[in-house]
Amino acid sequence: MRIVPVLTLILAVATARVAKTESPKEVLAQINKDSFGNSVLSVLQLQLATGGPVGEIQILLNNIASQLNGDQKKADKVHESDTVAFEKIIADLEQEIAYHQSQIVALSNLRDSTTEALGEAEAEVRVVTSDIANNERSFADESATRQSQHETWVRKDAEHVDQMDAIDEASKIVQHLQAGVAFAQLKSRFEKVQAKLMESKHALFKPLINALTQLASKVDNKSIIKILELLAQIRQQLVASRASLLATEERQAANWEVQSGHLQEEHKRLVERKAFLENSIVQFKVTIQEAVEDLEDQTLFLEDAEDSLAIQERWAAEQESQYEAQTFEREQQLEVVERLQEVLTQKMSAASEFLQIREEVF
Repeated sequence: MRIVPVLTLILAVATARVAKTESPKEVLAQINKDSFGNSVLSVLQLQLATGGPVGEIQILLNNIASQLNGDQKKADKVHESDTVAFEKIIADLEQEIAYHQSQIVALSNLRDSTTEALGEAEAEVRVVTSDIANNERSFADESATRQSQHETWVRKDAEHVDQMDAIDEASKIVQHLQAGVAFAQLKSRFEKVQAKLMESKHALFKPLINALTQLASKVDNKSIIKILELLAQIRQQLVASRASLLATEERQAANWEVQSGHLQEEHKRLVERKAFLENSIVQFKVTIQEAVEDLEDQTLFLEDAEDSLAIQERWAAEQESQYEAQTFEREQQLEVVERLQEVLTQKMSAASEFLQIREEVF
């Protein structure tokens, strides 16, 4: 019954700071301003008037002070534990935020560098595609040139063979004439050879054609010998010319083999390069898409972590504010208890003194 009024009294004056230089009368006057304090003082006065011991009131005040100190120690322990837990949570969230930030930077760099590489690859594909077209065009042109060279050689070689056959036939006819065969017997063969030589329209055969024409009108040994020498010279020239054409054909064929090999190797290299670039472009696009998606995820994760950090900081601030408020309240309450103890110690060692002060104040 005695504890409740005292507790009520202490809580009622918890918000009222009093200077330590105030007199007991002033302290009691402040307490009496509160209705609960007035009631407590009335109860205390009644108890003292009926012989209730002042020591019990001191014991109650001591118990209250002990309880307040105990509550504060518990609050300090909880606050310390909460602070450690909060600091761990904050450290974890800050580490998570730093991780997401680093991931965002890395993914942004990956997206940008890959986008740049994609542009370069696409530009190079266009160049390589053009190079392939030029290579194929060059191969077709050079192949056509080579085919024309070969066909020219075939045609000229055939002409040389025909001309050499004609020369050989003419030599046989002239040799027959030299052996005494009548021209009339050889006339048909002579005219065919003469016509074939005239068809060639080669300047090399002009002296021979003139000599054979003269021989057709007059056969003599001197003319025959001269014609045979001329035929031998012409044949040697034809053989040399044919050999030169063959050498040229072989040289051109060898050159084309080397050139075509180079063109084909270059074409293979370009085609492989184009395939590599096209595959790289596909991979670049996939990488960019994945980087963009991962970047969006990391941004959301970062926002969530920052929101969680803000919530934890607000919660910690609220807990700290509540802890400080409760600590302040207990300090006020302890101050009130100390004031009451001081009043009881100084002026209330006996019931008469308390009653006297009570009557003087009120």
